[in-house]
Amino acid sequence: MDPDYRLYIRLHKVTSVHELSAHASEYEEINRQRHQREEKKTATGPTVAATEYNRNDCCWRCKQRGHTRAYCKRPPKCSRCGKDGVLTRDCHPPTENGPRAGNVAAVTPPESA
Repeated sequence: MDPDYRLYIRLHKVTSVHELSAHASEYEEINRQRHQREEKKTATGPTVAATEYNRNDCCWRCKQRGHTRAYCKRPPKCSRCGKDGVLTRDCHPPTENGPRAGNVAAVTPPESA
């Protein structure tokens, strides 16, 4: 007997051959339905975008199509925190590199008070 059948049927504590046959048929039906569901999942192809991305047609400021950031009429907005009226570079300036010694960043000891 198939090990999967044994696991399924053992849970039911079968007392007759008729019950064994009924549980085996039930298991086969469950297994068939599971395989059909898996086939449906794999049969569908990958989702395709409705329109192809065009960087000259998508605004990075307001995320709308039809213009670029240079021609956007909306006020600037920080793309990280969503703050209005400020560009991301002004709202979150890049961190400065610390002093370097060769190719390794120099470690500065903490100041003692």
